[in-house]
Amino acid sequence: MHGPKSRCFIILLLVASIGHSQGFSIPGVSSKYDSGDTIEKLVEAESIPLARMEQERQTYRKQKRAWLSLNQRMTTVRKTAGNLYGFQNPFNNRIANSSDKSILAATADRTAVEDEVSIQVKRVAGADRFVSKSLPKDYKAPAGTYRFRVGEEEIRINFRGGTLKELADAINGKAGDFLEASVVSDSKTTQVFLIESKKTGARNSLILYDQAAAFAEEAGIIERSLEASRSIQLSRHSVEGSEITVSDETLTLNPVSEAKIPLRPPHTMKANMVLSLEVRVQRLPEEAYQEPTPPPGPAIPSVGGIDFEGIGVESARSRTVLPAWEPPEPPERVDDLKILFVQEGDSVTALPPLQDSEQFVPLQFEASQLPPRIDSLIARNRNTHRIVEIRNIRIYDKTARGDYRAVNPLSSAEDAVIVMNGIEITRESNEIDDLLPGVNITLHGSGDQPVSLSVSRDLESIKEGLFNFIGYYNQLLMHIDILTRQDEGALEAAVFLDDDEKEQAEEDLGLFRGNTTLMQLKSRLQRIMMDPHPTDGGRHLSLLAQIGISTSGGRFQTSGLVDRTRLRGYLQIDEDKLEESVNRMGDWIKQLFGYDSDNDLAIDSGAAYQIDKYLKAYVEVGGIVSSRMAVLDNSIARKDREIERYNEHLEDYEAALRIKFGAMEGALNNLEKSSQAIENLNRRND
Repeated sequence: MHGPKSRCFIILLLVASIGHSQGFSIPGVSSKYDSGDTIEKLVEAESIPLARMEQERQTYRKQKRAWLSLNQRMTTVRKTAGNLYGFQNPFNNRIANSSDKSILAATADRTAVEDEVSIQVKRVAGADRFVSKSLPKDYKAPAGTYRFRVGEEEIRINFRGGTLKELADAINGKAGDFLEASVVSDSKTTQVFLIESKKTGARNSLILYDQAAAFAEEAGIIERSLEASRSIQLSRHSVEGSEITVSDETLTLNPVSEAKIPLRPPHTMKANMVLSLEVRVQRLPEEAYQEPTPPPGPAIPSVGGIDFEGIGVESARSRTVLPAWEPPEPPERVDDLKILFVQEGDSVTALPPLQDSEQFVPLQFEASQLPPRIDSLIARNRNTHRIVEIRNIRIYDKTARGDYRAVNPLSSAEDAVIVMNGIEITRESNEIDDLLPGVNITLHGSGDQPVSLSVSRDLESIKEGLFNFIGYYNQLLMHIDILTRQDEGALEAAVFLDDDEKEQAEEDLGLFRGNTTLMQLKSRLQRIMMDPHPTDGGRHLSLLAQIGISTSGGRFQTSGLVDRTRLRGYLQIDEDKLEESVNRMGDWIKQLFGYDSDNDLAIDSGAAYQIDKYLKAYVEVGGIVSSRMAVLDNSIARKDREIERYNEHLEDYEAALRIKFGAMEGALNNLEKSSQAIENLNRRND
């Protein structure tokens, strides 16, 4: 076995061994033994520690994901808690309700004060809207400088002439912030030109000049007016009456006086005409009435006496029987705010009652409120404790613009007129934000009856804030319960989860079983929500249960004899009790969640404040959750390195097995060949 043949056998054996170790076969040296299956089973047995390490790594990853989920849930609870006591807390939200939104609507911000007022909209603010007569389809507007004025704004447009559509486009392009023009076909062969101001209010009237006025007059939009305005001069000679004074064109009526202002000549009230004046009605200070004392009666002189022998004898005093004393009736007090009247012939028409005011109040009366002709204005001050002042009396056409008046106005520039709590108020816009603090009123129409406008707490936003906070709080407790308990009851009580979340909960069940940190977290949260918190209500309100938030009854109650959510400490809301509590003691409830107990302008107590403060230690950077996740990250990294090293070990182990099994198979094959050769040699020798 030491000759050339033996050396070839050794070389073939080495080649076969290398071939098997590298995973390939050599013709003529293939294995007939099932060593691959044996090697696989040996490697599988050696891989058992690797499976355990991978399972540990997977557990670390699950725990990290669970801490991340807990962090997100705690952050959400903190956010909803902060929303209950921070600057944007819903307890300061206000809502405005109108009894007739077709007349007026309103919105309220957080500065609004709870109140209820009565508002009658006598007139909404309007803008000038003028329309032309019917014009032919081929009508051409002349070239020239079209000049317009809207209030204090003046617009000039150099128009080269063209169709009405081209004129409208030119106006819209140059004066689009103040004016809008359009062309409407009123028949198959004719059209009308409409021009309107975009600003409401009497001071924002639309006036046309130069070529604009010439075009408008030709198109039948405006016409010259000879009686556009008439001012009534006030002087002592033009006013009839007693107990009155006229100074600086202001008529003053003392208590219990009357004045008559004849119009010479009488004025005929045409459509669109308005009677305007300014009036101030002031109360006089009232002195306390003192009842007079009885009169002393008549004075009767003494009749004297006589002297007799040094003895003086006085006459008896005269006696007069006086009637019983009856004090006079106190002076009659008269309060009558029906002060203004207009006279036509022998007929007198009363105008609406006035209101007391410290300042002059502008009044306007439409032609529809007045007789067809006005002969005189009458002011009757029957009041015993008021002075009435009148000035700036005018009768004018509200559609008049300079020397022109609108022929067919669709609407006119005029102020809105409302009466709030009996006081008449004018505004140039239908958006009014200066009547009630924090309330924006939008006028939509007028009406004969007052509209009730109330400002109250926004109950829905308060309920939404509380429901969000309690809901996320319950979800956090439920998640902690699932992670720290192994029993299936934790899953049965998870009434807040959908199907996908329940599937994840089943995987997380008991992941942190017995974890004292999480159990302490849950216990502390429950104690905060059950403990009393200071409010200005004292014993009347210090517990959440007093407003319907407790572990019994309410929004999240489940069916059955036993509500497992209560056993787990989940909170429930009695919505009816909550609404009643908010309406009755809203400010105290606000303090129940966040309260400045030492008046340093910083919240330092309250359920929501305490929850936020406690959870901060968990979720802040470098907090408890961050520390736990850092530990898990290190554990995962360490386990990754262990798994990598063990995989390398398994690769080396498998390679060594293949070399050994290859050598064994080669040796067995050589022995088999040697045995066969000896057998063949023995046969030849025989």
